[in-house]
Amino acid sequence: MDKNWLFLLIFFSIMLIPLMDAHASNPNLSVSAENSEFGNVFAGSMVIEVVIRDSNISDTDEGKGEPDVTLNGKTLRMVQATDGNWYAYFANVDKAKIADATVGLAGKGLDFGEFCSRDTATSVFGISLSETDGFAIPRPDSVSGSTNGDSSFSQCTSSPTNTSNHNNVVRNAKSINTNSNIPSGQIGLDADAWPLIQLYSFDDVTIQYNPGGPSQQVYLDYDEIQNISLELDRELYPENSEVFLTLNDIQLNQDPTDEDSWTFNINSTSSTFYQAFDNSGNNDANGNAGLVNLIPHLSNLGFEDNGKLSLNLGNIMELKTNNDQPHLSVSDAVPNTYSNIVTLTEQEPNSGVFSSSDSNDQSIIGILDNAPRGQTGQITYNKESISVVTGSSTASVSFDGDPVLTIGTGGSLRPGTEYPILLIDPDQNLNTGARDDLDVFRDSAIIPTITIGNPITLEHAHSVEFHSLSPSLSGGDDSKSSVPDSNSDILLIDTSNVSNASYEMISINLGISASSLASSLLDSSESNVEGTNWINYDLRSLENELEISDFSSTTFALAFGSRDSTPQIVIADDGDVSSSQGFIQIDNNDVEDIKTKTGSVFLIIDFDSSDTVKVSNESNKLPIVFDFFSFGLENSDSINNSIYRFELEETQDNSSIFEGTFEYAVTNQLNILDPDFIRIAQTIDDEIKIIITDRLIDEEGVAISYADLDSVGVTTTTTSKTDVATNSGKVSTTSTTFRFGQPVTITLSDSDLNLKSDTVEIYQVINDPNSDNVDTIGKDGEILLEIKIKDVRYKRCTINGVEHGGLASTGFTLIETGPGTGIFTGVFKMPSQICDKTGSKLIYTSGGSLDVRYYDSRDASGNANIFSLLDSKSSVSYYVPAKLSSEKVTIPIIGSKEIILTGSIENHKRGIPLSIELTNPDGTKQNFAASLSNSGGYRSMFTVHANTLPGTYFVYLSYDGKNIGILSFDVVSENVPDWVKNNARWWSSDNISDGEFIDGIEHLIETGVISIEPSERSSAKQEIPDWIKNTAKWWTDDQIPEGEFLKSIQYLVKKGIIRI
Repeated sequence: MDKNWLFLLIFFSIMLIPLMDAHASNPNLSVSAENSEFGNVFAGSMVIEVVIRDSNISDTDEGKGEPDVTLNGKTLRMVQATDGNWYAYFANVDKAKIADATVGLAGKGLDFGEFCSRDTATSVFGISLSETDGFAIPRPDSVSGSTNGDSSFSQCTSSPTNTSNHNNVVRNAKSINTNSNIPSGQIGLDADAWPLIQLYSFDDVTIQYNPGGPSQQVYLDYDEIQNISLELDRELYPENSEVFLTLNDIQLNQDPTDEDSWTFNINSTSSTFYQAFDNSGNNDANGNAGLVNLIPHLSNLGFEDNGKLSLNLGNIMELKTNNDQPHLSVSDAVPNTYSNIVTLTEQEPNSGVFSSSDSNDQSIIGILDNAPRGQTGQITYNKESISVVTGSSTASVSFDGDPVLTIGTGGSLRPGTEYPILLIDPDQNLNTGARDDLDVFRDSAIIPTITIGNPITLEHAHSVEFHSLSPSLSGGDDSKSSVPDSNSDILLIDTSNVSNASYEMISINLGISASSLASSLLDSSESNVEGTNWINYDLRSLENELEISDFSSTTFALAFGSRDSTPQIVIADDGDVSSSQGFIQIDNNDVEDIKTKTGSVFLIIDFDSSDTVKVSNESNKLPIVFDFFSFGLENSDSINNSIYRFELEETQDNSSIFEGTFEYAVTNQLNILDPDFIRIAQTIDDEIKIIITDRLIDEEGVAISYADLDSVGVTTTTTSKTDVATNSGKVSTTSTTFRFGQPVTITLSDSDLNLKSDTVEIYQVINDPNSDNVDTIGKDGEILLEIKIKDVRYKRCTINGVEHGGLASTGFTLIETGPGTGIFTGVFKMPSQICDKTGSKLIYTSGGSLDVRYYDSRDASGNANIFSLLDSKSSVSYYVPAKLSSEKVTIPIIGSKEIILTGSIENHKRGIPLSIELTNPDGTKQNFAASLSNSGGYRSMFTVHANTLPGTYFVYLSYDGKNIGILSFDVVSENVPDWVKNNARWWSSDNISDGEFIDGIEHLIETGVISIEPSERSSAKQEIPDWIKNTAKWWTDDQIPEGEFLKSIQYLVKKGIIRI
């Protein structure tokens, strides 16, 4: 045998020993029902998938023998798919017939396709299935003799054609291998008969695979399902929150290849439907004869007490829609309509775990926005119930005669966490026999307020007029108005001097200029400006006092210069306003138009003739709110102009203690420009949620201000201030070494990513092949986290027309470990090969490093940063000269080494990056740009690989056209001294001791030829296995390359086989 091959065999056998221990007893045999959580039990009409993954028979372009697989001793025919693996599907013959008999429309519900008897001639479908008790084919067109439902099976004749697929219980089978060089599926099965379901009679099941070596078995119990359970995401539910219900029941996993969907009608007409919607929320059986209530059939299908769901909504819960259930009702062909439905969708294929939420974390069960606290609803499944309880956190404070305002509990604040807000003020306890609420629409209420940035409000508003007929704005009826509280900026309209009549419009002079308004808004059409602008309004007092109930035709417009000037800019069109209170995005076209205007700004609220406001001797003033918010980026600086008003509620009658909650979410590169994210802000409520775009500390800390009118008529402002810091992320893994096929668990900790207190956040992989950041965790082309192996992003490529998957193909997703934890985990299997940087070839992952890079939008210093698994240090310098982390680097034999450039620019200009020119030893040049943080700091990185050109590299730095410095570093290739090689030769011949040989290894470590961290060295007695002498001899005889020898020694030291 060639010594190079023998050496590699020895080397890699060392690497694979632990891997072999980790394999199960059936490494090539996979059975979908093998699930420890449910005790390897399956029941009823569940379809079971059997997969053989064996590299000996995985070739798809040359003939391979069918694997020998049996079910209780009977042959289970295996079919090769295009991925090289072999597949079979089987089910219980009696339950399959019962399931199929429930079908109301072909291809819907529990349709198995059509059945043929086991004595069907081999010529019909190309194979013999004589040891089954029958089988189901998906495409029965042109086939004679096939049956449906519980009819007796008969021989099928004639071959199928590629027409409609009636099989709805194996919806996502792998494609059959139809390579022209081999029989279809390797065994000659007609491709139109795939996926085939083989049917058997059985109690318990043994699946056995007989490869060349020892047989592999999986044992399954066919029995009543155990460990069925219901779970809720939290103990207490606040108003308007989502209820995330999880149901664990493997029997609902009818199709092992796809996410199953079950819809339950929960009113007096209790019903259960299979696949009313598909897993994307599209109508499947809904709206046609395929929608069949399975309740009468559940017992015959093998269900016990499971399969039926009921909800008692009480007065706290409501049923909603989401992406998985886009309608509030389903109907059949009669039509019968079922209007109290709950759809649970399997979280992933073959999991048996079903959820009420879709991929956007929207549940079809919610808490009413007026749900009373401390009330319960009930969910029942499998005769077990779980309660949904409403409520929120409370806190106690000491009482004295003066107003007291507190936020939180005194500790540091975390994003996505609810904190109590407490106000003590006897003056607001107006009715000692009832609980008072500090509502914005109550003219006597004083509203605690948080203001961030410079939002436009009604602070300077005046000259309110009521107008009888739209669109005329002449001859309006003047109204008194005032803004008594400069904290909350609520305009009070006094209609005591307005004539009793119906009015279609209200106009208000905002008391600001067009230029002031324009400067506060973000115009995305301008360079270096990105963001969204919003209207935050509250007209509930008009609804309560002026008899207007329908706002669907209401519009908001702006006039400039004078009240009746034209044309107006309509910033909220007909249909945008749906209620008396809301948060509406402004079109950027409107922002562009505002930028062209001059003069005073007037707000025109037009209710239209369909629903007017009616003035009739109101005794209360009418508080209204109208604000302009903006969120985004301008010259790379974050913009946040917003205001939040707390509608606190008295804790009990006559307590004078008013409570609410405060929660904040931190923007990041994925959501700062996302309107759906901005809409989670709760701006006027007892449960306020604010949006933070940067850390707010010290003098910029978040302040809740409250203006109290004391006994002598003087307004005293009480303020509670707190720091809202951002946090640095951290990435980690559960191990430092990985084997091929081994699950790799990535943990990302950053509470800034926790956006909601009541949900589990999920961050998914970009799967758009056209995105520059495909196969990274991110959204809309923005990257949040990437995984690199051997310093190469784990990314897809297409070679010779064959696509090789990247991170997205592994199903990797970052999922928060629980509501509010800010800790996210994701798992992928370590691949044996990945695409290289050019995407033109595959490279092996062995001998490389795993790196996870987290692109933190805001670290603890408030700056953008990148945190690496390989180097968690990511310091930022402030106003310091440029420097390199190292001026001399030895070329690594494995992996890479990094040289970090850091520094800071004083008096930097926003949006201008640092220019970097790297001159290589051969004279070629590379140009880079480094972004500057808000403080002017920068950080860049140079990576040295095994094939990096040795020599001196010069780094030229310039900023804004001016040279600011020159740095250099050397990349050296340390040669192995002759004496080290001589020592290895003598040691391999037993002429010197182990210690003298180790002296040479230590020298290689000290000079950087071999890279070993101090923590990887062992203080144990020096021991070297004798077989390593063969490797040393081959190297000294020039029978293996020097690099291979050094790699092997480095590996053996790291693994402790050679102890230094």
